[in-house]
Amino acid sequence: MKTTCKRCVTDEEFAAVSHFFIKNRRDLHPAYTTMDMVALLYSFITEGNLVCIANDDGRVLGASAYHIGTQERNFEDQEVAFVSMAIMDRAGRGTRLFVKGLIFLVNLIEEHHPEVEEIRFAGLQDNQYICNLYAKFMNKSHSREGVIGEEVVFSEKISKLKADLKRFQRV
Repeated sequence: MKTTCKRCVTDEEFAAVSHFFIKNRRDLHPAYTTMDMVALLYSFITEGNLVCIANDDGRVLGASAYHIGTQERNFEDQEVAFVSMAIMDRAGRGTRLFVKGLIFLVNLIEEHHPEVEEIRFAGLQDNQYICNLYAKFMNKSHSREGVIGEEVVFSEKISKLKADLKRFQRV
């Protein structure tokens, strides 16, 4: 199956990714309500960025959302790209599709935000699947209290992550 990664820029792309996040919100955490997800999506559409992976038919298979800067520093730390949400369709879930999306995301951030030096991902502490996946590519940095509960923050210098991902370029 051929997949395409892209940054969302049109209303149709925002709608497709928003629908995907709302439909799959329980995969992030069972406590996420529709209103929680709508509020988060509003923040990413107006102040952040949404990225998706879609198949040939345009069906969204995965999506991520990030801000430049961190909420703790009122987004003034422009050297940090913070990925707060990433989710894959259960049928296509796995390291290979994640790596393809991660390679695209790193290249996108590097191209559109050259000031970024570090990428951070947050995963809910009780979501072992996502924490184990992030730990394959980044170092655990710290924990923080998130909207739903305790989150583990993983981080890596963008240059190191890009170099490490080169071995997966054929994916």
